[in-house]
Amino acid sequence: MVQQDVQLRSEVFRQDVEKMARWMADEEVTEYLNEEQNIDHELRSLLDRSPLPVYSPHFNRDGCFFLVTLPADGPIGFVRLVPKRDQAEIVVVIGERRHWCNGYGCQAIRKAARHAFFEWRKERMVATIHRENRRSQKVFQKAGFAEKEKLATETRFTLPVERFLQH
Repeated sequence: MVQQDVQLRSEVFRQDVEKMARWMADEEVTEYLNEEQNIDHELRSLLDRSPLPVYSPHFNRDGCFFLVTLPADGPIGFVRLVPKRDQAEIVVVIGERRHWCNGYGCQAIRKAARHAFFEWRKERMVATIHRENRRSQKVFQKAGFAEKEKLATETRFTLPVERFLQH
């Protein structure tokens, strides 16, 4: 299989919310996420309450939300960036399991880092990852993040802008 280049798309349409609801109903996808329980129901409720064609403002309230897309497949996941003083927190989800372990998460992290560092002018990025989520830890480390501190059930990884520029 030839790896495609991911794109980050900021527009979120009705069919994208439907797809995200499907991802969030998959226990393997949400196993280590800190999303509220029944987030899939919340997304479906949003669609029922609001028959809009575009939902981007809803997803961008606390930062930037991007769909991770492939030219041939459309959305396969999402990235959320939340600005906090001199840093940006990042969450990456590849919801389409058939695309796991293909490097798409790493590509999405690198593209999101460009946004945080060059658009927002942040000094570092932070990812807080459940300790048992080894796959996510490896992806962030491959993207240049390094372990910063161990918390009760999670590990915090950081990527300073200097390391990003060298990586």
